[in-house]
Amino acid sequence: MKFKLFAVLIMVSMILSACGGGGENAGVEEPSVPQAGGGTVVLILPEEPTTLNYYLADAAIVRQVADATTMTGLVTINEDGDFVPVLAQELPTLENGGLSEDYLTVTWKLKEGLKWSDGEPLTSDDVRFTIEVLSNPDSGALVGTSGFDLIANVETPDDLTTVITYSSPYPGYLDQFAYGLFPRHATGAPEEMTSWDWNRTPIAVAGPFVIQSWESGKRITLTRNPNYFEAGKPYLDEVVFEIVPEPAAQTAMMLNGDAEYHLWPGEFKADYDELLKGKAQQYLIPGIWNMSIDFNLSAPFDGDPSASAPHPILGDIRVRQAIAHAINYQSLQQDVLQGTVSDSTNPFAYGWYECELPRKYGYDVEEANRLLDEAGWVLGSDGIRVAKGALYAKDGTRLSLELQGYTAFDPLQLTEEFIVENLRAVGVEARIQNYDFSIIFGSYEDNSPRMIGDYDMLIFDRGFTTEPQGYNFDAYHSSRIPSAENPIGGNYFRWINPQVDAALELAGSSFDIETRQQAYCEVGQAVIDDLPQIYLYLFQDGYGIADSLEGYTLNTWGSMSWGIQDWKYKQP
Repeated sequence: MKFKLFAVLIMVSMILSACGGGGENAGVEEPSVPQAGGGTVVLILPEEPTTLNYYLADAAIVRQVADATTMTGLVTINEDGDFVPVLAQELPTLENGGLSEDYLTVTWKLKEGLKWSDGEPLTSDDVRFTIEVLSNPDSGALVGTSGFDLIANVETPDDLTTVITYSSPYPGYLDQFAYGLFPRHATGAPEEMTSWDWNRTPIAVAGPFVIQSWESGKRITLTRNPNYFEAGKPYLDEVVFEIVPEPAAQTAMMLNGDAEYHLWPGEFKADYDELLKGKAQQYLIPGIWNMSIDFNLSAPFDGDPSASAPHPILGDIRVRQAIAHAINYQSLQQDVLQGTVSDSTNPFAYGWYECELPRKYGYDVEEANRLLDEAGWVLGSDGIRVAKGALYAKDGTRLSLELQGYTAFDPLQLTEEFIVENLRAVGVEARIQNYDFSIIFGSYEDNSPRMIGDYDMLIFDRGFTTEPQGYNFDAYHSSRIPSAENPIGGNYFRWINPQVDAALELAGSSFDIETRQQAYCEVGQAVIDDLPQIYLYLFQDGYGIADSLEGYTLNTWGSMSWGIQDWKYKQP
C-alpha cells in the first residue's frame, strides 16, 4: 500500500510523453528564470476553490488562494504562532490601553494611508462593515463568526479608529480580525453575502495580489495590487493557481519546470526529493490538520436532522468502541504513512491548548469482537455481522457502514483502505465513498450529507488556529446541531453533552490561559469517552517548492500562499 518511486516515475514519464516532453533531447524548452523582483510563479491546487471569501469556506483549499488576495486582516498569525499587526498599527492590549481593564472595550487603530486595490480609502467604516456582516445571522458565514454576537456597540470616531464594546468579555478578540476585511463600497448587503459577486471576482482587496481572471476548472490568475500597503511589494508580477486533480500530473509539472509550488504532494518526501532532485524538494512542517473518523449519532435518511432518533448501528456506543479497538493506529502511522504523521487522540493536539490524553480504546481485536458480540451483532456466513438483539437495529440488519471522504488525496485513500481492512477483520463492512470538497464541505441548503445528517461515517482532517474557541464551540456545543433553523451549525455528529457545553462556555469567557486550557482538555476527554469521533493522527504539512524560489515562509498557521508578498526568484 506504500507509494513506490518506480510507480511514480512511470506515471510521470507517461504524462510527460503525452505532452511531448520527458527527456533532455525531447525538444522541451527550459522556462526562463526571471530576475528577482518580477516574473510569474505557478502554484498547483488539487481542486478548485468554490469561493475566495474565507468566511464562506469550510475547506482548506479556499485559503490557499485567499491568503494571497482577500484574506488580509488587521492582524495575522506568524510562523511562531503569535498574533502580529498587519493593517492595524498595533495589537490592542491592556498595557497600551487598546483593551480596557474590564475586558469589554477594544480599540483598533488602522495604519495611515491604506487603500483598497481599486484606490478607494480603507477606513474604520470597513471594519464596522465587516462586523455588520459577520454579526448578521443571515449572512451565511460558515466560519470565523465566533464572538461577533457579543459585540454590543461599534464606534468609528475617525477614519483610523474603531472602538468595539462587547456585552461580555471575549478572549478571542484578536482572532476575529485575522482573516480579512470587507470593502463596504464593493460588496453588498450583509444578508446577501452568499451571492456577492465579490466572492469570486473581488474588485477591491487589501492583499498583495488582485484577481485578473478565473477560468473555471483550469486556473486562477492574480496580478500585483497597485495599492498594496507594503512599499515595493509584492515582488512577483503574477501568480497563477493551476487546478490539477491528478497527483502524477502535478508531479510532472514540477519535474518539467511548469510550476514552482506544489500543495500537498502525493509522494512521500524521500521519493519526491529523489524524483525532483536538482529541481525541487518537499518541505514538511508541523501541521494543524488532525485526521479523524466522525460518527453520525442520529438516524440518517429519516427526514429529521435533529438528534431525536439514534443511529441504528452507531447509536450504540459499544459499536463505536469496537470500531476504535479494531484500528491498528501504530501500523497506520508507521507502515502505511511511513512515519510522516504523529499520533493524535483528541481535537487539541497542538498549540497552547494542547491536551496530552491517552488513547482509551486502543488496538485490541479481541475486545472489539467481544463488544460487538455483547451489543447483539453476530457473524454472518460471509464474515460480516448482522443484528440479533441489537439495541436499535432490526434483527437481520447488516453491519455495513459508508465511509465518506474527499477525493484527490492519496494519504486519505490509503488510510481509508487500511481502515476498511481493519474493520472487516472484526465483521464490520465499511464502504468507501469519496466526494469532491464541494459535497463533503457543502452547506445545509445544498443538502450536504453531513449537514442534513444523512451519513454514517466521515473521515477527513480538520484544524483551527491559535484561537480555538470558534471552531470547537461550533463543532461540539449542543446548540450548534445543524437544522433548517440553524443551517450553519457545525455539530454534525448530533452530539449532546451538557458537561461539554459548560466547558466550552467557560473556555469562551475566561481570559486566563490555564483555565481555558483545562476546559478544552475536559472537552477532549469527553470526545475520547463518548466517541463522537476517533482521532487517528496529525499531519505534517507538505509543500513541494522549486529550488529557484526564495523568500517564502512556511507557516503552520497559514497556507501555501501565506507571506506571498515576499516571494521572489533567486538571482542567477
